[in-house]
Parts: sequence; C-alpha cells; structure tokens
Amino acid sequence: LEKLRTGKEKVFKFPTHFPLCGNDGRIERIPGQAAYRCVAKNSYEQQRRKLVHFASRGIFDIDGLGPKIINQLMSAGIISNFDDIFKIKKGDLETLERFGEKSIDNLLKSVEKARDVTLARFVASLSISQVGEETARDLAEYFGTPKHFAKVTLSELTTIDGVGPIVARAIVSWFSDKENKKLFERLLKHVRIQSVQHRVSHRLDISGKSFVITGTLDRMSREDAKEKIRSLGGEVR
Repeated sequence: LEKLRTGKEKVFKFPTHFPLCGNDGRIERIPGQAAYRCVAKNSYEQQRRKLVHFASRGIFDIDGLGPKIINQLMSAGIISNFDDIFKIKKGDLETLERFGEKSIDNLLKSVEKARDVTLARFVASLSISQVGEETARDLAEYFGTPKHFAKVTLSELTTIDGVGPIVARAIVSWFSDKENKKLFERLLKHVRIQSVQHRVSHRLDISGKSFVITGTLDRMSREDAKEKIRSLGGEVR
C-alpha cells in the first residue's frame, strides 16, 4: 500500500449536499455509522428507488415493472407510492408509449399475481432502514402476521436473533411515522399475506443442510425454491 502513495494525496472532504436528495439537497452522517443519508426523506429520486426495489425480484417480483417503466408511470402521475401499483388500471396505460395491448395485459397479470406474497417479502418491500431480505425473514418467522409485526416494541425486537439495537431502533422509528403506518395499512388491503410455513414433516426436515440453486427450474422460480428450502430448515448460499 505504501508503494502506491506519492505524497500528493489529499484528504477527502465529504460533500454536504446532493441534488437528488430533494429540498435543499443536504446530506448528514448517520449517528454512530460511517454512512451518510439525505436529510429529506421522500424526494422523487428516493421514492423512485424504493418503488424499483418494491417491484424487484426477491421482493414482489412484478414482471414488466422495471426501472424504465416505473419512471414512466411516475412521470405520468399514475404511481407515487407502493399501494398505487395495485390500483393501476388498463385505461391508465393505454395512452402511454411502450404499452401495446399485450404489454398492458402482461403487466396487469403480473401485478395481480404479486398480490400473493410471503410476510418476509412484504417486510423487505417496505424499505425500512437496516432491514434487508435476511432480517425480513427473521422478523417474519418471529412475528408470523403483519398485525403482530406492526405492534413491534424495542424490547421485543432486541430478543430476536439477527436483530441488533440499530436495526430495532430503525424498525420502531419507521412505525412511529404516521405516514408509514397509513401506507402499511393501505398495502394490507391490496395483498394477501401467505402464512409462514413451518416444518410439518420430519421426512422433509433439511435442517443444517446448505443448498446452491443455479440454472432454470421447471416448476417454480429460483426465489420460490429458496423460500421452500428455508421453510424446511435449510440454508441457501
């Protein structure tokens, strides 16, 4: 490493503003972390990225609703938040570019299919700070139902394996926001949460075994296969 230094290096000064953050563009360091975040929490760009995440594979997996289409729907005022996706009508799409009759039907079918979702994917879709897919699975396994999850307390969260104090505070903070609570309730009116599958047969118990999934599966998606393995006690690498 020393050989790469020339003596002309300069100390990097982290910027204080980033235009895509919205409002005045200010950013701030997250207390106790080396990471930075936007001071404004709901800029157009942040919301766009949340919507892309919401529709992505491994979350709601809405085929045909990629970043470009999300940009188009946001620009047209058709969607602005997660629950708007489930309210898209055929008439909303007919006047837009890239949307022929077949593509409209395919997207609406994908949205309808996405209404059936596991609690783990539902939790991961909310873009709660610090809560990724692994943590979402831990939370879903512990709470079992969205109503139970919505009543989380800091003390209860810290008893769950894989949920530390930073994650616990982030979850409690998310639910303390009235708009987030309203969004949570609105979403529940549009989706059907699948019950958590516990191990029901010792013959299928694959506890302690690890699996790697590659290629294309004939009868299910790779994400569905991963969830099936985890529901039976296995791990996916």
